[in-house]
Amino acid sequence: MKSSTASVTVKLHGGPFNGQSAVAYGAIVGKLIEVNHKSYRITKIEPVPGWRELVAQANYEEKPKVAVAVKAPVSTTPR
Repeated sequence: MKSSTASVTVKLHGGPFNGQSAVAYGAIVGKLIEVNHKSYRITKIEPVPGWRELVAQANYEEKPKVAVAVKAPVSTTPR
């Protein structure tokens, strides 16, 4: 796994922020990052030729829907 200790400019692919960029600190390939409560997984980190910067790519991952249990209503009448 390749990681970075500095900030990385991340190009976002898919989801509501498709084509936009975000900044991630300590980015690691395979790690999830949150962008305004949306999840993106880092897929690639590369150096910028001639610069001391890193750029990364991330793909949108939809969060799984969590089922909420419904409780039966409580009866207030005595039995």
